[in-house]
Amino acid sequence: MRSLFIVGVLIAGAVCAGQAPPPKKAAPALKAPAAQSPFVCPDAEAQQGCKSYQELLKAKDKGLPDHGYFCFRKKEDSFFTITFNKPYFVPHWDEEAKTMVPDDKPRPGIGHAETYRDGVVDSVTMPHFNFTGKWMLLLESPYFTSETLNFKKQDENDHDQGVSIDETQFNAVLKYENKMEKTVLYTLTIQRSTGRFAENFRLESEKIPFLESTGYCVYR
Repeated sequence: MRSLFIVGVLIAGAVCAGQAPPPKKAAPALKAPAAQSPFVCPDAEAQQGCKSYQELLKAKDKGLPDHGYFCFRKKEDSFFTITFNKPYFVPHWDEEAKTMVPDDKPRPGIGHAETYRDGVVDSVTMPHFNFTGKWMLLLESPYFTSETLNFKKQDENDHDQGVSIDETQFNAVLKYENKMEKTVLYTLTIQRSTGRFAENFRLESEKIPFLESTGYCVYR
């Protein structure tokens, strides 16, 4: 019996020795950083401007803003960009309300607009301007109003000019001199939720716009 037991142990040991070692666990695959989603033209009627924008993206053009609204006009090789900073209101403890509330101290704001025509920045075509001002909280929602336009302080008595931004819209109204030395009133509105925009041009001396257009913007 003892000899049979020894033989059995030796056979079991030989079988175990012949077994292959358990396979090593594969190292977890490293995830590649998420690539920026490819650009999709927002309007079938704005393919010319979209093509120029894609060309600038591919060339990594240094003048093209990194972020903002990119708005494409219909049936022409033209688009414009609107960029502005976003405010951060530091929360603090409200002893009376027993909760954290955002600080309502005004925050500085800055932004600019540029127009590209035929793939080139066009400084004579609106919108082309810069602005600064203040972000404030209005019913706990950020609201911006401009104080300067093109480095000039706004006239507080002239309500026909300025930039305002809230969570719903971007609005701009500006005056400029055209090639005929006549004052033109330019108005732009962007609906931030959908990216739709509307703009119009009219002579200050007239009540009816001589040019109106609509289109779509994308935010990147």
